[in-house]
Amino acid sequence: METLQVVTVEGSSYECGYQHGEQAKEHIKHNIEFYLGWWKRNLDMDKKAVYQYAKNVLATTKKLDPDLVEEMRGIADAVKTDVEAIAAMNGRYELAWASPAQLMGGCTSIGVTPRRSESGNTLLAQNWDYRIGVTNSCIVLKVKRDDNPTVMLHTEAGIIGHKGMNDEGIGLTINAMVSDRDRLGESVPFLLVCRKMLECSRFSDAVKVLLNAERSLSYNIMLAGEGVVVDLEAHPGDVSFIYPNDGVLAHTNHFVGERAQSIKDNFVLSEANSIHRYIIANEKLASTDAHSFESIKEILTDHFDHPLSICHHPNPEKNRDHWEETVSSLFMVPEKRLFKCTAGPPCSNNYQTYSF
Repeated sequence: METLQVVTVEGSSYECGYQHGEQAKEHIKHNIEFYLGWWKRNLDMDKKAVYQYAKNVLATTKKLDPDLVEEMRGIADAVKTDVEAIAAMNGRYELAWASPAQLMGGCTSIGVTPRRSESGNTLLAQNWDYRIGVTNSCIVLKVKRDDNPTVMLHTEAGIIGHKGMNDEGIGLTINAMVSDRDRLGESVPFLLVCRKMLECSRFSDAVKVLLNAERSLSYNIMLAGEGVVVDLEAHPGDVSFIYPNDGVLAHTNHFVGERAQSIKDNFVLSEANSIHRYIIANEKLASTDAHSFESIKEILTDHFDHPLSICHHPNPEKNRDHWEETVSSLFMVPEKRLFKCTAGPPCSNNYQTYSF
């Protein structure tokens, strides 16, 4: 049974980064090598071009929160690499998704409000589908930065923001989105927006972080607190608010929000599997009166249209650089501060519980 390395850090921003770098050094080195190679092969970006892009990541992150830059600097010092290498990884969403030729499918998010859950608690879950090159270099990162809430993430080693939950009972999941308005520009890195949201003690403050973040491309966040779930579907210039339907909510990788009606959805043109994943998730959510971990797991292990299913597996028709799978499946209960995730697809890997 695969298990994830737990990296626990606390203190100042720099100290948190340095501890992260010390504990996950080999995984971080692997991820740097993987991304530099991937960008070279697929985006024709050498190290110099990547570092030039990283300077923009550092500048936009500094405007969001200078302490996040210090945390990345701490990682770089511990690993004995350049801060640009760490910054580029933290801004990797923008690099990968701003190039239409590199679009890849994946990610199904699910939310359940208390009246539709067996326990009377809020449920938040996700299959995070991504490149198989990072499957073995992911970690569970627990961060207590100064006076902020403790944040627990399933993340790629070296990346300080991702999907997860905090000890105030606020959790989020992520979905990639692509519109015809997306471009590489002045954009706060998506994954660092997630981290900043999870450092909020209040649900409304977390929403405010997303609404006010500078954004030149699209992404989706499902946000949950104690008794509430909402989906925030963001594209350049606006955000759609998608609410639970009869206490349940699902989102995949195509636009369904009313404020996105005027845009062209570029993702679904190349990855139409987002459609059936969305339908199946919603149908299964609607067909069960009271949801539990078991009923959510049943959805997340669905194999309709395998390998392009909710439980995602590599597509042998694609170049190996574009193979992806459900790298991790997550299940969270904000009221109980419960955080469970898998190391690999949920059809063949058990969910492990990680404690705050």
